[in-house]
Amino acid sequence: MYALIFTLFILIVLYVRKKENPNFSFKNLLFFGLIVWIISLFFFWLSGLVGSSVYASLFEKNYEAKVISHQTLNDTKKAVVEFKNDQNKTLVLPLNYGSSDPIAIGTILKVSYKNGDQQVKNLSFWEDKTTTFIVLIFFIIFSFAILGITLYAFGRDISFIWKIVIGFVMYILFPAAMLGFIVAMSWVIWEYFDGKRDDTPIWVLGVCSLFVTILIPALIGYIKMLFEKNDIKIEENSNSKRIKARLSKFNKRIPK
Repeated sequence: MYALIFTLFILIVLYVRKKENPNFSFKNLLFFGLIVWIISLFFFWLSGLVGSSVYASLFEKNYEAKVISHQTLNDTKKAVVEFKNDQNKTLVLPLNYGSSDPIAIGTILKVSYKNGDQQVKNLSFWEDKTTTFIVLIFFIIFSFAILGITLYAFGRDISFIWKIVIGFVMYILFPAAMLGFIVAMSWVIWEYFDGKRDDTPIWVLGVCSLFVTILIPALIGYIKMLFEKNDIKIEENSNSKRIKARLSKFNKRIPK
């Protein structure tokens, strides 16, 4: 509903602004509206996830729960937790989302629960870093997209958004992705030598070792490239004109 209302609002604003434009076309307007609707669908869905989690963490009753099993759902699994409510009654309920890499059994979580709920919200976001990271990254991306669409509809300059997005990708997302690969592959190697995963194939260890060896200097070089200041002097046009003028005067003084 929110996505539809936002899309209609943007289309009305664009129509009012551009109806006198000779290049105006209802076909292009409707195509743009379809794109806006799809983007806003994802934005409001992610906003609901983030907003409900923040609200539950701040205002709803929270409980300490222990992961006791997993509930299989197609290609994902839901962690099932056990906890006691206000009436000291033991409840066993699944989390409100599934994951291909579910939270380990025995983990203690902070959850939110209201009487009658069939699921609980996980408020220990750090215990499920992958899901939390993906949700936050896409929420930020679609937030910038919604901001850009709104500014464009009102005829405002959106060039600064591209600068922010490029800066975010270059300075945060790309280095974080490289660091994530390094940590994940290093963890596989560590667990093998620690005896926790001694059944890991040798070729997997070789691939992980190769990529870690390549990625560490690559990450260091990339960060150095981002923050290194190149003292390159660029000759300005005004200076070149002054030099040419002085050379011309000097040539005139030379007797022929």
